[in-house]
Amino acid sequence: MLYKFILLQFIAHLLGDFVFQPHSWTIKKKRKVITWYHFWHALVIFLFSYLLSFDYGFFKSAILLTLIHFITDILKSYFQLKFRKKESFYFFTDQIVHLTTMALISFIYCCYCGVDFIYEIPIKYLAIAAGFIFCAKPSNILIKNIFTSLEIAIPTIANSEDENTDLPNAGKLIGVMERFLVLALILVGQYSAVGLIIAAKSILRFRDNKKNEYVLVGTLLSFGIATILGILISLISVN
Repeated sequence: MLYKFILLQFIAHLLGDFVFQPHSWTIKKKRKVITWYHFWHALVIFLFSYLLSFDYGFFKSAILLTLIHFITDILKSYFQLKFRKKESFYFFTDQIVHLTTMALISFIYCCYCGVDFIYEIPIKYLAIAAGFIFCAKPSNILIKNIFTSLEIAIPTIANSEDENTDLPNAGKLIGVMERFLVLALILVGQYSAVGLIIAAKSILRFRDNKKNEYVLVGTLLSFGIATILGILISLISVN
């Protein structure tokens, strides 16, 4: 019961803090300590947190979770304006606070109030849903911040004709699709097929020597995320 509830709140966090928070909101929240976008984002967090609890009684706890999330975002904006640290530092700190708060409030609510689900969903399906959601926009943002924290820059291309052949955001879409495919293959037990995908991508993408290391790191991170998620979901399904 507790694990299922925390997993539901984790899905709510992924949807509210990543999928349904436009990039424009994130940019505008960096420019001022408090904006209307902080309030709109807090409303999104509350809606997903409460609706995905599947428990009418979670209303007050969802408000508390949202309030802490709102205050954390304001403090993040304040420190970003006050201290010029790497963006990845604020990202990881912000996420640690949000996830810790979410897990703690979920734990206290389950222990002291009890969960009364109005709709039962097997934890296996919830884990699969969380895995695929995480493999989409959240993983793109995570990988970007890992690159930033390690100071891995995108190599510049000397030939402008080569640069024009790259489609805008194509890399993000490729990353999402490959993680979806890897996760699906692992869930059905087709581990050997994952190696074929890595080999195929290596042949197609490793054309510019300047990009080799960059592409390799991104590929390993992308495949690593999907693989770890697939293994964890498989373990949950077995249990």
